[in-house]
Amino acid sequence: MPSQLYEEWAWDPSVLARFARHHESGAPLPAELAQKLRAVEEFGKGIQVAQQMFYARLALAYHEVDPRGLDTTVRLVELKREMLPFPYEAGTHFQCSFGHLHGYSATYYTYMWSLVIAKDLHARFASEPMNRALAREYREKVLAPGGSKDADQLIADFLGRPYSIDAWRNWLSA
Repeated sequence: MPSQLYEEWAWDPSVLARFARHHESGAPLPAELAQKLRAVEEFGKGIQVAQQMFYARLALAYHEVDPRGLDTTVRLVELKREMLPFPYEAGTHFQCSFGHLHGYSATYYTYMWSLVIAKDLHARFASEPMNRALAREYREKVLAPGGSKDADQLIADFLGRPYSIDAWRNWLSA
């Protein structure tokens, strides 16, 4: 979640203006250009989310059955047909290059879940992305305790409530 939260700042024009500068003139990146870059990043986010959900479901599908009877390509084709608007390209064997199947195994879904939580946390920073007091509170309540508390509790400590999918839902529908 922290890396996805930090990405929110990377798109903020006020943050970008602090370091993104023209290589010759030194002029900061214009806010209008930053907003256009963000718009490009946001384009097609519905398909991007569907793709991520497909990856998560594929990882789970491969790990929820006895591997001795699993044809990974057949399962991939079935899920792609079920979940995405574009077909499988025969002979591509995507699953062979899906590196997250190894380290993450069946837990690839945590990428999207982390984004849900990051969007919720970022809502506190949206009006003042460079608020030092708020950043210190985030560090003290979420980052510093690390694994000494359950992640749900760390988030609730910072937000003052359990996390919610509302901010993610608003982002997705915007």
